[in-house]
Amino acid sequence: APAGRRFADVLAELTGRPALAAQLPEALPAHGALLAGDFAGGADPDDFFRDRVEERQPLRARIVLLRDRPVGGLTAAPAARELALGHDTAISELEPEEGSELEALAELIAVTDFATVYLALAGGAQA
Repeated sequence: APAGRRFADVLAELTGRPALAAQLPEALPAHGALLAGDFAGGADPDDFFRDRVEERQPLRARIVLLRDRPVGGLTAAPAARELALGHDTAISELEPEEGSELEALAELIAVTDFATVYLALAGGAQA
């Protein structure tokens, strides 16, 4: 949960893109409506005749699952994956390598910080 909140906060701050953090399974009903709105992957099919040079692509939702080791082997990740795929929404999953909880947290923060700075620089921000 701390890595997810940090990722959402830093992503919104550095890239100017909206980002939400929530834990599973609570996130499914809480944020599921976003996948059916204007940000949904299937909301506006790509117009073949769109001017790809002058018209920017619309902002689309992407689910990023930061996986930790589930207690008791139970996880809501398959339900989140199914929900995303059912709405043509891109999904990425990050699961840390074996190690302590501190090592897992550090790995998730390092990878998401790198991705955030990369997106900020690709978007023209001065990070």
